[in-house]
Amino acid sequence: MSYLDRSSTVRDGAAGQGRRVLPLGPGELLVEASWGGFMVVPAFNLDVAIGVTRDGVHEAWTTRLVQELLRPGDTYLNAGANFGYFVCLAGRLVGAEGHVVGVEPNPHILPFLMKSLYWNGSIGNTEIIARALAEVPGEELEFHFDPQYLGGGAVRGMPQGVPPAEGARGGLADALWSADSVARLQDGDGRWIKGMGLMLPFTARTTSIDTVLAQLALPKLDLLHLDIEGSEPFALLGALNTLRASPRLKLITEWSSGHYRLGSPRLRDAFDAVWGHLVGLGYGVRLVQPMLAPDGGIHVSPRLSHETMTESAPHGDYVWIKAEEDPFR
Repeated sequence: MSYLDRSSTVRDGAAGQGRRVLPLGPGELLVEASWGGFMVVPAFNLDVAIGVTRDGVHEAWTTRLVQELLRPGDTYLNAGANFGYFVCLAGRLVGAEGHVVGVEPNPHILPFLMKSLYWNGSIGNTEIIARALAEVPGEELEFHFDPQYLGGGAVRGMPQGVPPAEGARGGLADALWSADSVARLQDGDGRWIKGMGLMLPFTARTTSIDTVLAQLALPKLDLLHLDIEGSEPFALLGALNTLRASPRLKLITEWSSGHYRLGSPRLRDAFDAVWGHLVGLGYGVRLVQPMLAPDGGIHVSPRLSHETMTESAPHGDYVWIKAEEDPFR
């Protein structure tokens, strides 16, 4: 009997408490997180899903940061929502009086996200927007992604992998590792090129953060969490009204100086413009170190300069907080 044929209980080493992992159907697992929530996880995924399934937590440092920054009644927006890890976490933190918005453009992952809300019990306070965030709403963008590495989807044209196969129909099964597909992940000597993607395309329409909040009649945000593979500056240019209307807003963004150094002039201009807006509103930015203190506390860097963010900032999560709201001073 395989692990997909039965439910099981796994042990969290630190807490020593059992978590449930239950097969729901082909390629689907119901996973209980270490913080008590539930998600429907794609069993074929190897970056985001593997930590949740094996350890009960994804990015423990960012998880703790979200737990520290969100309060009951808050409004939270998470873009790059994936199968719903942070959306489900936030749905439990903000409670029935709060609001959660998950933005996820990938139609192949949306069914997992939608199911997660039901299993997590947070369907009532959470909205899902099947769009890509940008400065301008109503445009169409071409994306591609590898199902094994869901955290690495990007606008098409970036050299991240190979098509699944000639003549493939464009379905999810075409991009899963199989006897037919793995030859495309090998070099001429038959060596597996680790990290090489089988890139599956999809098309998504854009929206902006300002547009989403207006459509949902949400007057402000308390926490904005962007994990959209270097497109964060464009999304923030579409949030200028929200930034001005949300005096206590905190931001978590994925970023790397490589996005700036290797990106297009348009991306660099967007980041520079966003930097000016945020600094003008009193924000400072810190790197969230990928570790937790022995007592579960968060390590963050000192406030970073524009030079650091554009020349040497490592890939990771960054927290932007106004000086008067900053708990890390």
